[in-house]
Amino acid sequence: MAQAQIRRWRPGELVFAGGTAAQGIFWLARGALRLATDDGGEARLVAVVTAPALAGDPAPLFGRPAALLAATSITACHTAFWPYHRFTTMLAHRPGLALLLAQQGMQSYHQTLGRVTGLLWPCARLRILHVLVTLAQAFPAPGGGGSRLPAALTQRAIGLAANTSRVSVNRVLADLRRQGIVGRTRPLHVRDTARLEALLQAEVLAAGEEAAGC
Repeated sequence: MAQAQIRRWRPGELVFAGGTAAQGIFWLARGALRLATDDGGEARLVAVVTAPALAGDPAPLFGRPAALLAATSITACHTAFWPYHRFTTMLAHRPGLALLLAQQGMQSYHQTLGRVTGLLWPCARLRILHVLVTLAQAFPAPGGGGSRLPAALTQRAIGLAANTSRVSVNRVLADLRRQGIVGRTRPLHVRDTARLEALLQAEVLAAGEEAAGC
């Protein structure tokens, strides 16, 4: 960390851009990031990355072009940043970093597959439920069973992560409160993460059956 540039980000700030604008590797020490397409068109959510995790595209380290992905902070974030040339030097002296890169890359790959599936859902409710499940798993409450999300994860921030409006998030949360899955306090309290996961799975299955019957 001695050679890293340490920075803090407010919710909604652009942490890094992709493509030719990519500059290096980030270590996300605290917070959550939204990865979305950065091709000049309408941004599409690809993944939600929560600390601790490596962020930034490692492809240029291996002579490949960076992906067209941009990262925006969902919550307040703390990052450490290394330009590509400095990180390459670190890899030469610390081979364990290469293993960490491989592990993080595999985790990101599996998460991205899940997010791509979610992006195919035209229903905003399913996208919101998916983001809520992802965040509840990332911020478990002490003792387990539920989750207390950071105060920065407002309805607007959740809507940003799910590619939908705050109004849609409010509507879904109101329904979850009626079912007793989330509480009425702020910051958002997910009382039972397992029930939330089961609800998402059931609604995804129901949506698939409806599509098959069309």
